Parts: sequence; C-alpha cells; structure tokens
Amino acid sequence: MTRKQKGQTLLELIVAVSILGIVGATGTSALTRARRDIALAAGTAELRALFQRVRLLAVMHDRNIAIRFRPVGDLWNWTIYEDGDGDGVRNDDITRGTDVQLERTRLFQYKPVRIGVPLVPVTDPTNGQLLSLRLPVRFGASQLCSFSREGEATNGSVVLTDGEKATIIRINGRSAWITVMKWNGTKWSTGD
Repeated sequence: MTRKQKGQTLLELIVAVSILGIVGATGTSALTRARRDIALAAGTAELRALFQRVRLLAVMHDRNIAIRFRPVGDLWNWTIYEDGDGDGVRNDDITRGTDVQLERTRLFQYKPVRIGVPLVPVTDPTNGQLLSLRLPVRFGASQLCSFSREGEATNGSVVLTDGEKATIIRINGRSAWITVMKWNGTKWSTGD
C-alpha cells in the first residue's frame, strides 16, 4: 500500500466500533438511571399532591374524605370516597355504597417505579426492621388514608420503589404533615 492510498484498516474499524459500543453502553446506563430517578420523583410528587388535595377537599366539604389504596396484581390503584353517614369513611360502608366514590379510580403507573418495597434488603428508618416485612401501603390497620373535616389524617405511609431506591411518604395524623424519606441505595435522607 502506498502513502497516497487512503482508508482504514480492519483493526482501526474494530477499535472505533468498540469505543462507540463502550460510550453507548455508558450513556444508556446513565440515561436509564436518570429515567428511574425522574419516575420516582414524579410518583412521589403525585402522591404527595393527592394527599394535600384530599385533605383540602375534606376541609372544604366539611366531611370525612378518604383515599382507598388497593393492589391490582403488581400495581396499585386508589379511589377517593366521601363519608355518607357521619361515621368516617369505612371499608364496610364503601362495600354497601353508603360512602360514595368522588372520582374515577386511578392506577399508579410510573414504570419502572411502583408502590412496593425494594428488592434489596433495606432497613425501615422509623423502626429499624426490614422494609420488606411491612405492607407498602399502611394507614393504621388498613389501606385507607382518611382526612377529617378538621384536616387531621390517619397516621400512615406509602412506599415507592424502583427495585433499588425507595421513597416513603409518611402522613402524621394530627397535623396531616407529609414527610418524604428517600433511600438512595446506601442511606436515608429526609426532604422533598
């Protein structure tokens, strides 16, 4: 081959394609992680806004109003109900039709994030036990988060996860104060 002939050798092409593959794999991994982080933040924001909105409805309507969470296979949905007989929103009253549904049932969908606990062992920051030992939705002894006409709520929490990271959205009963705790894969932090 003379110096005037231009082109790449097979070895140069193999090296170039290998470099492109490594850069592509690194970029795809970072993009996937960013997408998961955004989905976890969006799901957290939606549930937090839901709790705030339902509390406001209870105060404005001067009635007890609740969010009922229900598992549907691997997913969860929620429905908002209003107390129909003055004894609070109750599962038996919902079944009888006494407590009325205010809005259509919504399905929580922020793939790959779901209502659930991480696949890896994570310690619950509030009690020191494994997070996997608890239900992902827990308000008292049920999956009903109720808000009173005075703005108080049922103590409880919802856990979101992407399989590795997690967020606990906790409601304080008396004040209905919402606290968000985040597990980044190594430690818990508190904040929005």
